[in-house]
Amino acid sequence: MASRKNGNRKRPLKITGALAAVIVLVLSLLITFVPEAGLPSWSELFGAASSGDISEVGTQEGSPFSVYYLDVGQADCELILCGDSAVLIDAGDVDAFPTIDAFLKAKEIKTVQYFILTHAHADHIGSADEVLENYTAENVILPKYTEENMPTSTVYEDLLTTLSDFNGRIIAAAPGNTYELPEFRFTVLAPNADYKELNDTSVVIRAVYGETAFLFQGDAEKKSEQAILDLGLDVRADVIKLGHHGSTTSSTETYLQAVSPKFAVISCGENNSYNFPSQTILKRLDSMGIDYRRTDLNGTITVHSDGHEISVETER
Repeated sequence: MASRKNGNRKRPLKITGALAAVIVLVLSLLITFVPEAGLPSWSELFGAASSGDISEVGTQEGSPFSVYYLDVGQADCELILCGDSAVLIDAGDVDAFPTIDAFLKAKEIKTVQYFILTHAHADHIGSADEVLENYTAENVILPKYTEENMPTSTVYEDLLTTLSDFNGRIIAAAPGNTYELPEFRFTVLAPNADYKELNDTSVVIRAVYGETAFLFQGDAEKKSEQAILDLGLDVRADVIKLGHHGSTTSSTETYLQAVSPKFAVISCGENNSYNFPSQTILKRLDSMGIDYRRTDLNGTITVHSDGHEISVETER
């Protein structure tokens, strides 16, 4: 009798297993090939990012070239370190200085060779005045505004007041200008016009170390992306920091195809009111096979390069 009970139990289990296999197969096909079906992406299912060929590593403090995408909430701040050279890109919002300050101190940084302020929105320049008051910046690069698109925010006015006492060099971003540091270089790709939309005035740069390249988009949107492509500027990169926190206003399929990145970073705040990053953009990355991480899920993200290959380290 015991053998009969066991036999009776096996048949339903086999049928259930077959059905489960079919369901998994159908869902897999829908997620992969029919993104408009509204199903979660692979990245959402696994909580962070799509699968790819980027190695996830532990701490690599000895890496010759590292880019730190700081977790500063719904804002932007990146730090490039290579040898004795430091390039800081943006400074988060008005409450971000304690985070930036602690990070710079942990890296024993007192001087940055270039401080790039991509555009005048508070979530990119909010703590720039405090950074300039507490650290030495040899050069500040920022967009040049006209009377028509000059920002009038208090945050921007505070920055201008601080820059009025600045002892370093202030540089208006000009596409095509390349800045050489001892072990790497970066080139300005945008802005290419006097846009009314401040996001499109973002300074876009491409940093190159050895055979690897990194693209930093600020909040550059579709108009700026297209202008960069129209000018034939080199946008190829292993890593791209997506424009505008993963919004659909940026990261067109045409632009991403031209960049052809292995990896993307999305800087955004946890449970932000904008619902960034956009599910459309996440599905676009998935469909194009672009691996990615998000600061809201992964905390500060670090990408290391040895000049030939890149590897990724996350805070969580």
